[in-house]
Amino acid sequence: MAATVLPTTSALADSQLLQDTTNMTRNRAGDSIGTAFASLSSGAAELPPQYVTLKQKLCGGHENALLDGWNRLLHTLETEILPQIQELGSKLVPEVNFSDIEANGGKLPKVIEEKLKTCGTLIVRGIVPREQALQWKQQVRDYISSNPSTGGFPANNIQVYETYWSKAQVAARSHPNMLATHRAMNNTWSVAPEDPIVLSEPLSYADRLRIRTPGDKSFNLGPHLDGGSLERWEDTEYRKCYTEILNGNWEKHNAFDVTPRIKANPDIHHGPGGCSIFRSYQGWLSLSDCAPGSGTLRVFPNLLTSTAYLIMRPFVKFENGAWTVDDKSPNFQGAAMGAGQELNAEEHPHLIPPYFVCIPAVEPGDAVFWHCDVAHMVEPEHRGTEDGSIFYLPILPLCDINIAYLKDQKLSFEKGAPPPDFPGGVGETKHSERGQFDSIYPAGRPALGYGPFDVTLAKSEGEKIAYESANKILGY
Repeated sequence: MAATVLPTTSALADSQLLQDTTNMTRNRAGDSIGTAFASLSSGAAELPPQYVTLKQKLCGGHENALLDGWNRLLHTLETEILPQIQELGSKLVPEVNFSDIEANGGKLPKVIEEKLKTCGTLIVRGIVPREQALQWKQQVRDYISSNPSTGGFPANNIQVYETYWSKAQVAARSHPNMLATHRAMNNTWSVAPEDPIVLSEPLSYADRLRIRTPGDKSFNLGPHLDGGSLERWEDTEYRKCYTEILNGNWEKHNAFDVTPRIKANPDIHHGPGGCSIFRSYQGWLSLSDCAPGSGTLRVFPNLLTSTAYLIMRPFVKFENGAWTVDDKSPNFQGAAMGAGQELNAEEHPHLIPPYFVCIPAVEPGDAVFWHCDVAHMVEPEHRGTEDGSIFYLPILPLCDINIAYLKDQKLSFEKGAPPPDFPGGVGETKHSERGQFDSIYPAGRPALGYGPFDVTLAKSEGEKIAYESANKILGY
């Protein structure tokens, strides 16, 4: 046993700071993005028997309809979708210029919206000028260099930094053009007048940054989905998003119906890589010239069929040369308690990497956004010649679950602590030159929790309720 060492005054201060920042919000276990997925950490454990009961509850009474739906889905994939992917590849990912959104009254052009709803992913070009994006990259490089205690994954050659509050990140999140883009993306969702949500009021969600270096093979995120794993079936509200699929009528599924998302809990197990809020889209802003092959994003470019495949897969098994109902095993393929939803070739043979297309080449100032149910992955190796740098910038609409998170996140920002959805610890509390209130663009202050929302902007009873609730939660 090692000898007992009394802590120094400095160590005691660090310990108290760690305790203060950890208790301040509901931070997670783990130390980096490497704990978010079973494949990057220790592997998934077998699920307990309670998941057999859940499976029987969800498919009981309509097993044949679900199996019929599964077989129709496989036919569609094998005869239409997969051949199309092989033929067209990255051409299936739509693109739009930010200037075209501006010229269209702040909305996506109709033809682009239709393509987005099929693919699930969209490139938006020129959200900020190239020079601005490159300046932000240099600023964040300087910030990391000035604060060598900054952590990340992998620890011996960091590619993804546990950095949330650099001046550049704060500015990018609150930039008027970024907020306008988020607003346009949110407005692709359908909403009922009574829904307590404001799609046109995007909120800011602090996330990590990536500076992937040429030759890197460590940041190898295979096919996966964000937004929980088992929760999609386990949470009563969350699974309402997939009612038609669970009934076997996958063709009727509406991935852009916001109503069942408002109360969904994607974070039952509070795992290291969980997300406790409603992100309508994941996304990132490019700070580099990044082409296919340079360690970039790959997506399965058909949202409907990939979602249906994921949701129905636990209820079927291939046996004696045919698909049959599986309501006896606890297996929810690729899902684990407290870890992200992964897809693997053995259990999801129609959603394998060859069918994930690279996003088109992007430049500094371009961004990519993908629907919260899009299956995606990261190229296993960066074979380019320059860094692949991005700020993660997910999209959040105003609703109670997101505002409650924003309130806690605001405290994290003011102290420099990690945001609530991320691993806790000292974080950037001791970092020099981190972002402060004056780093926020004035137009973006409400999105970060500063200043009341204007209730008179409400266009429905649901929006009015959401605005009033937001102001109350934030103390305005």
